[in-house]
Amino acid sequence: MKLIWRQVILALCFLLSVPLALAETAALDKITPDAGDLASLQRGFALYSNYCSGCHQLQYVRYSRVAEDLSIPKSLFAENLLPKYARIGDQITSTMTKSDAKAWFGVVPPDLSLAASHHSPDWIYRYLQGFYQDKTRPFGVNNSVSPDSMMPNVLEHLQGGRQLRCEEAANAFNGKYSISTLLSDSKCGIVDGIKKGQLTDQEFKKVAYDIANFLAYTSDPSRSDRESLGLKVLLFIGLFVLFAYLLKREFWRDLA
Repeated sequence: MKLIWRQVILALCFLLSVPLALAETAALDKITPDAGDLASLQRGFALYSNYCSGCHQLQYVRYSRVAEDLSIPKSLFAENLLPKYARIGDQITSTMTKSDAKAWFGVVPPDLSLAASHHSPDWIYRYLQGFYQDKTRPFGVNNSVSPDSMMPNVLEHLQGGRQLRCEEAANAFNGKYSISTLLSDSKCGIVDGIKKGQLTDQEFKKVAYDIANFLAYTSDPSRSDRESLGLKVLLFIGLFVLFAYLLKREFWRDLA
């Protein structure tokens, strides 16, 4: 009898520990994606459409799925967010060809469908804020999160021009130190430049968060539904174990 109760208690403790473990893992990130924040996801998709879709595609996601999951009426979606060349059931692709991409950037811009899984939403959030001016780079900018990135800062007019500033300024730009060394030095940091952006720092962080949150959704569109269903399944299993034990005890009563 004691052994059975011990097994029931251990099973319930395991079931209850799963959501707590997930919460602790999420807390490690500086930002926590929220698949239930439809307003953020809608803004993130609008930002992707305006600033990212020209180069980066989301080939594993369809427009219809985004419209449904983000609660955007298909008529409104088709009028404002659907490209003229696409249909609502199409995959989200870019008009840029691979040959053009290699000619302009030297590389083909990566598909962003699984970007948040390959890196993390927090990585994307920091990457979008990590651009700074660097005249040695082809597009005049570098990135603190991914040094020597070939991506131009398409959000510069929102964020403003940023500069890398170090206490040892004489050595920072004369080739004595590499970019990675400078960025790892606590004496170096990215600060506002002369060119001002349209948004404040907090407003731009919100833009970066919305894009990162949307890409977290595209990397796992069914996550919200799966987690909701998973919790219900775990609760059902817990109740089933309890009732199964009570039923077993009732059946075995006459055998004792």
